[in-house]
Amino acid sequence: MTEKKRKSLFPFAMFMGMGVGFLLIERLGGTAFVACMFIGMGIGFLLDALIKLEEEVVKVRLPMRAGGFVLSTIGVLMIIGGILTLTVPDLLANIIYYLIGLGLIAIGLYILFSGMVFFRSSTTS
Repeated sequence: MTEKKRKSLFPFAMFMGMGVGFLLIERLGGTAFVACMFIGMGIGFLLDALIKLEEEVVKVRLPMRAGGFVLSTIGVLMIIGGILTLTVPDLLANIIYYLIGLGLIAIGLYILFSGMVFFRSSTTS
């Protein structure tokens, strides 16, 4: 019995967002890093919910399970938060702690749902 290993696009998208944000710091200020990081994380959540990379197979489909729906929702909300932070920088001063808290919760949920996928695949025969 072979076990399929699922790969994630989340780290790729998050670090790409952080890199773009770092490049924009001089032009847009320090909020650019945080905003682009959240946009990258949101894109990563959406990509993980929509695209499944298993070994040599790539599957693109709409998420039908609760985990995929939660990841998609978190992704969209993080992208909106990042865009708002870029367009209305003063807003960040008022909501920075909420954004960081939601980001950490999102990462926790992502880890939880990723772990459930591996747990389910290893217990099902």
